Amino acid sequence: MLRKKEKKAITSIIALLIGWPVGLDQFLEKNNAKGIQSLIGWLIIGILFLVGFGFLVSGDDSGFGFWILSALGGLVGFVCILIKLVDKLRAFEEAED
Repeated sequence: MLRKKEKKAITSIIALLIGWPVGLDQFLEKNNAKGIQSLIGWLIIGILFLVGFGFLVSGDDSGFGFWILSALGGLVGFVCILIKLVDKLRAFEEAED
């Protein structure tokens, strides 16, 4: 059987892998403010991407800047998710027998 710390680590890993765009892992850890911040951040990145796409479709080259901003924001978010995933996996591995 799994210990409590192992169960918590597995649950956090699953929540992080499935629900990272909506901050599901933050809500699971009772960090509602960080969960809302995560949700708003990913919504802003999505809006920037769509605005850039709209400008590029209309033939305006200024949409490229919006795409770069959304790519940088997405990259930062993705790196943060990977760091948190490694921390959770390390917690699972270090759980006492």
